[in-house]
This record gives sequence, structure tokens and C-alpha cells, in this order.
Amino acid sequence: MRSEMVDKRQMAEAFVRDFFRRFWENDEAYIERVAASDFVMIAAQDDQYCLDRDQALALYRDLMRSVSDIAIIDEDYTTVMTKGEVTVVSGSFYGVSNPDSGVAFSARQRVTAVLRDAPGDTFQVVHLHISNPLSISRKGEYYPVNFSHEAYRYVRMLSSQHSDRASIEVREIGGAMHVLRIFDVVYLEADRQYTMIHCLSKTLRSRQGIGALSKRFPENRFFEVRRGCIVNILHVLSWDAAKVVLTGDIEIPIPIRRSSEVREQIEELRKAMSGSSWNLQGFDGEPSGFAERVTPET
Repeated sequence: MRSEMVDKRQMAEAFVRDFFRRFWENDEAYIERVAASDFVMIAAQDDQYCLDRDQALALYRDLMRSVSDIAIIDEDYTTVMTKGEVTVVSGSFYGVSNPDSGVAFSARQRVTAVLRDAPGDTFQVVHLHISNPLSISRKGEYYPVNFSHEAYRYVRMLSSQHSDRASIEVREIGGAMHVLRIFDVVYLEADRQYTMIHCLSKTLRSRQGIGALSKRFPENRFFEVRRGCIVNILHVLSWDAAKVVLTGDIEIPIPIRRSSEVREQIEELRKAMSGSSWNLQGFDGEPSGFAERVTPET
């Protein structure tokens, strides 16, 4: 019985995590499918109180027309109650805009989801309560444009990255050439004499070895977790003595002998990101400019 309860809690948390990722990916068909017929929503604004299903879906469609391409990071969900067919999950996440959208903003959203059991070991969403802590939002906004000091760290990072538009050319082993945004690269992984480049939307195999390839990425953002694995600090969600968790819930084990060193390096890089003098550096240590830069493969 206890095992079943734990499994249900984990299933509920995974469901809510998937729900909000699909929510911000504009998966309208999925949102409509899992919203119960008696769905009620409370959103962040004064006039967004106890919206019924039709009102909530209309708000969602309006939102997707005005705000799109949001990445979900720093997620944390906890099942606070499960009884009978009802489960309640609370948590929070950061929503961060894609620099390519031309808009740089982010904010933390706190959420509570009330779920009802549905056939097939899944759930329906009966109620959502969403709020934006420490934010000043203009009337009619769903997502705040004025940010808390905590969120502003992400705004600086994204706006700087958007201005720099740093890119790198990579040739796959099949011969195809790709131009990658540095921001989109999550981590590099050695694959014999080649290198796997894991990006937000795809994975490529480069003809270059990881040693040569890694030198073309900025040192103030990429660091070695273990031999043959180099990570982009912008995609580090959490870490402990045993592992680093990246965007997409990717877990990279940390060797015991390097645990302290890796954690200190993460802290230093994150501190540098948060500092008032945050300034992206170009390749070879040169200051980044405002024109698009592409580093050709040699």
C-alpha cells in the first residue's frame, strides 16, 4: 500500500511537470484533453479569478498569441496530498524566453494543481492556481514584464546572449555543416574519437574530438564535470555531491574524487553570472560585440 502511494505521488509530480512543459510549448490539444469538464483556474491577475474551463482555455490561446517559445527551468514539484481519486501537487518553476524571440524576460511561477484520477494510470486537471511572487505586473498581463531581482539575473543573461548571438559551425561525421547557437548547447560528450553535441532540440556527432572542440566554446560558460563530459553552466538546474542535473532532467554523474572541485566551479560560474558586471566573453577571450559571430570549423 505504501509503495502504491509513493508511486502515485511520483506519477502526479511527473504529470504536472509534463503538463507545464506542454503548456508553454503551445500544445493546445493536450491542454484541452487533460482539462476536466469542471476545470477552474486562478491565474496571476486580479481579473483572472475562478475562470471556468472555456474562460481558461480562451486565456491560454490569447497567451500563446502574445508570448511563445518559453523554456522551463529550475522546476520543483511536491505532492502535498493524495486521497481517493484526488491528488494535489504544488511547486514552482522559472519560465525563460528564448533569445531568438527578440524578447528577454523570465519570472518564477508558483503553481498548485488539483488532479483527479483518469483511466490509464493518468490524471485530469480539475484546478490550477498560478501566481508570480515578488513581481509587479501591469493590468491585463498574464506573465509579468517587471521582474523581481532574482529573475533579473536571467534577463541580463538572455539579453546579453541575444545581443552577442554567438554561434559555432560544426561538421557532422556525415559531412553536413551546422551552425549552432552557443546558448542551445547543453553539454558535450566524448564518443571515441568523435564528440556528441547535445542541444536543446537535437544531438549531433562532430568529427572533432572533445579536446579540440571544447576549446571553441567560452570558458566562462562551459566546464568539465568528468573526463569526456563538458557542460554549459546556463543549463545546470541543480547539483549535489553525486550528480549535476541539466535542462531536460539529464543527470551527469560526478566522480567522487572531483565532487568538491565541480561543485565549487559551479558556484563560481553562477556567482559570476549573478554579478553586476556580467559580461559575455567572445571566443579566444575577446569581448563580445553586437554583430553575429560564427566561428568556422578548422
